[in-house]
Amino acid sequence: MKEILGKHRQDFDEIRRLCLICHGLDLSTSSFSFGLSEWTISESTSLVLQNVVSSHVLQLAIALRTNLYQKRIPYSDEPLAQSSWLYYDEELRERPATLKQVCDKIIHADSVSKNVYPKVLTEHTDKICTQFKGKEFSKGSWTMNVAIDVFAEEVLHILDEIEQNDSVL
Repeated sequence: MKEILGKHRQDFDEIRRLCLICHGLDLSTSSFSFGLSEWTISESTSLVLQNVVSSHVLQLAIALRTNLYQKRIPYSDEPLAQSSWLYYDEELRERPATLKQVCDKIIHADSVSKNVYPKVLTEHTDKICTQFKGKEFSKGSWTMNVAIDVFAEEVLHILDEIEQNDSVL
């Protein structure tokens, strides 16, 4: 009998596809948050949007986590200071999250939120992040803020760097 599968496989092109989808979804949800859209999102559409964002962000996290576990992506402990920040509620000290932490926290989050802010609060240049919250057995409750579009760009850069280094060898 011939083995067809063998192990989970998520190639870099699949990760790139998910990055591009998540990048676009984050920019779309930010346009609603910043009031850039003339259209007011309905409850039904909001639920569909929540499902679409959740499923693609989870798919991206799982694809990345699979590649980290299989050591195809060697950057698991590098901080993603441009996109992702994590703090444990008992410490109240925010720090950049690593690629592995971002994937694990997305997968294990108890709640995910990205708020629509009143127009008066959006007259600034800060990014509106997606917030993930959960509990870790040894460290207690945590909160992670991720600018998904910037995270996707960081991941795309990492993949390009890996492939460039592989072509040099």
